[in-house]
Amino acid sequence: MSPVPLVLLHHSGGSAQVFHPLVDALPQQVVAHVLELPGRGRRWRENSVVSAQRAAEDLAVQVAEAGITGRFAIFGHSMGAYLGLLLASQLEATSGGAYCDTLFASAAAAPSGASPLFAGDPQEAEEPEILDKAARFGGLPPQILAHEQLRERSVALLRADFAVCDDFVRKHRNTVTESRIVACHGTDDFFTGEQLDRWRLSTTSGSEVVPFPGSHFYITDHAAEVAATVSAILGGGPALPDRRSGVAHR
Repeated sequence: MSPVPLVLLHHSGGSAQVFHPLVDALPQQVVAHVLELPGRGRRWRENSVVSAQRAAEDLAVQVAEAGITGRFAIFGHSMGAYLGLLLASQLEATSGGAYCDTLFASAAAAPSGASPLFAGDPQEAEEPEILDKAARFGGLPPQILAHEQLRERSVALLRADFAVCDDFVRKHRNTVTESRIVACHGTDDFFTGEQLDRWRLSTTSGSEVVPFPGSHFYITDHAAEVAATVSAILGGGPALPDRRSGVAHR
């Protein structure tokens, strides 16, 4: 297998840290590039973005700065799945540059049938509502909830990221990419088979659904299994046989 760049995009309220177990488990032929949006991690001093288009533009700049050219893959977790779709689609309009041929859409319902998290503007939501929405995806750790400054900062970041997600669903839900899509999910997560299967509507290439044991953050609890499947798919061979759900589209 020739080296394949793999761009990893984090979830709402998250950072590059969530991918550390997965990156450690990847074989050397898969070259990981973990990107972060402004407002977190090494970019914590920067103002957060609140639109999907602005987020995708930021990520495209990071892809270029990483020196990625030609074929690469994207692993987008939760919010990162939506931004990965938008990024892949927009890069396709740029001839001669980097192009994504495989999008791993992790822990996210297909956008074509998704609804916004909030009836109104997430930026105007109060802290209890933000925390209630976050609880659907695992919530904040108790040590952060108990610390006023950390909680306030985390809520502000979630508010911005939820705004990005809802903006994507409202404006970009019908985005289509030429990349093949592999919809990965934890079997204990709340997504239905239909919600996952509808990822086929977001691609002009093949799609499939690949389950893993675990819940929304299966990528940390089962990193070795995820890494093995990602590597197998990118290598052109079949994924591990016990990982397929039986839902595939060619």
